[in-house]
Amino acid sequence: MASPSSAVGTTTSSPAPEIQIPPVRVYSVEYPGYVQPTSVPEAVRTLGGQQTLERAFRKSNKPDAFLELRYRPDNPFSHPIAGEVVQTNSILLKVVKRRRKRVEGASTNGQDTGPVGEYTVEPIGLIPGTARFRGEFTGRV
Repeated sequence: MASPSSAVGTTTSSPAPEIQIPPVRVYSVEYPGYVQPTSVPEAVRTLGGQQTLERAFRKSNKPDAFLELRYRPDNPFSHPIAGEVVQTNSILLKVVKRRRKRVEGASTNGQDTGPVGEYTVEPIGLIPGTARFRGEFTGRV
């Protein structure tokens, strides 16, 4: 019987390049709804405003860090959705895909001429805390 190392072909590989992560802290909210760039201020308002978000993320290492989401913040009879702020160790990445345009007059007889796009990845910062609205909230409401 062959050993596991001899069953695999020998390949030469180089270590992955080291990339420095900027010391920027970014917090994440898993918002249970559709958010478009034009509706971000409304989403922040339904979470209680910028000050409420900052206060909740400052307490992210304590067990009583929570948020309340009110889809209708002007209606006092609407029930809030409880969410908790949990500690995470994530990295925010910016991924860009550049597409190559096909050259006019190039033959497209079914043969692939190479990759269609090129990906670049850039680290933006660290995500030390995430607000989640999942239903298994165990904190106070």
